[in-house]
This record gives sequence, structure tokens and C-alpha cells, in this order.
Amino acid sequence: MNARAWLVLFLVFAVADSVLAAVDLHTAVGAVRWATKPLLMPLLAAYVVAAAGGFRGLALPLTALAGGFVGDVGLLPDRDGLFMVGMAGFAVGHVAYIRAFALRGAGARIAADRRIPLGYAAAWAVMIAVLWRGLDDLLVPVIGYSLLLTAMAAFAAGMDRRTAIGGALFLLSDTVIACGIADLDLVPGQDAVVMPTYLAAQFLLMTTWTRAPVLVREPEAAADPGSAAAF
Repeated sequence: MNARAWLVLFLVFAVADSVLAAVDLHTAVGAVRWATKPLLMPLLAAYVVAAAGGFRGLALPLTALAGGFVGDVGLLPDRDGLFMVGMAGFAVGHVAYIRAFALRGAGARIAADRRIPLGYAAAWAVMIAVLWRGLDDLLVPVIGYSLLLTAMAAFAAGMDRRTAIGGALFLLSDTVIACGIADLDLVPGQDAVVMPTYLAAQFLLMTTWTRAPVLVREPEAAADPGSAAAF
């Protein structure tokens, strides 16, 4: 299949899983998430490979999506042990993103604009200050994981506007999850924003390698069959 078809499939499953997560179905119908959530990152990976024209240069981004897959599956059951496995999967993904963005010069850009690292450091400090009393035994793992997540968001901000938004949305999504762990309800229905923001984040971060969306055929791209946007 071409990139357009993979993207449509990803969006269909993304919407379906986001709706199921928002409704918080703890019934037999809720088991449908075992068919939707584990397929999200593989579908996004298939789209990235198709849009990029092959696997070349995609080792790090695909590793990031593989980490996301482990995280998605690990967070499906309500079990502490698997939650830690899921967190570890996402952590691997963040390391892959940081390395990938660093190879594209993001480190030099955020070093030149200290507002980015300082802003994210302040955001991380506020987040931990708000959450630490309710995290109990998860405090140390969450501190370590959140540092990686915040660093990834900062490096994403050193790329372009799309990846900057993606990194910020990833931070927002996981902060909402942490609020749930700490029994903090900051806004009504806050859990409903986790999946949409997370999936938008992964998609936007991947635009570093796809320069998508490709749902609309652009005139310039149409003239160049080799363009990733011409699918």
C-alpha cells in the first residue's frame, strides 16, 4: 500500500482508540482496545516507511515507534509490573528521538536559544512539584522518565514547528497520565485528552522523516513523482 492508505488506516484506528479510551469502557466492549491500541504504532511505522520511500535512515525513528508500541501495550492492563515495562518502552523511544534529533543539529539550536531548555526545565520542575506527593513508590521512576521526556521535547523544539508541537503534546499527554497516578483531577474529563494528544505527538514527531500530511495532493508534489508528499 502507499503512504496515503497507511495514513488513513492510522487515523481510523487513532480515532477509534481515542474514543474507546475517552469512554473508559471496562466491559467486554473495552476489550476492543486490545485490537486498536497495539496496532497504532505499527500502522504509523508503515506510513513512515512508505512516505520516506524505504527503510534507509529510519533506524532511530522506527526504534522510537517500537518503544511506543511497548509502552502502548504495557499500559493497557491495569498492572503495576506491566506499567513499568510500558514506561521503559517509552523511555527507549525518547532516547531514540533525542539521538535522532541531535544528529540533525537540534542540540546546537537549543544551545543557541537558551529559552528552550530553560523553559522546559521550568515546566519539569513545576510538574514534579505538583505531583511528587501523590506518586509514592513511583516517584523515582517518574522523575527519571520525565527527565528523558522533557529532554526529548526540548530537542524536538530544536527542529521545526511541527516537531516542537509534537514534543510539547507528548509532554502534555504523559503529564495527564501522571496526574491520574497521583489522583489529581486538574480539569474535568482530563483522561480523555491522553490518547489524542499522544497520537498527534507521535505523528508530528515523525514528520521529520515524512514531511506529511499527505492526504491532500499538492501541485508541486504532483510534479515530482519522487517526492514523499506526492503519494
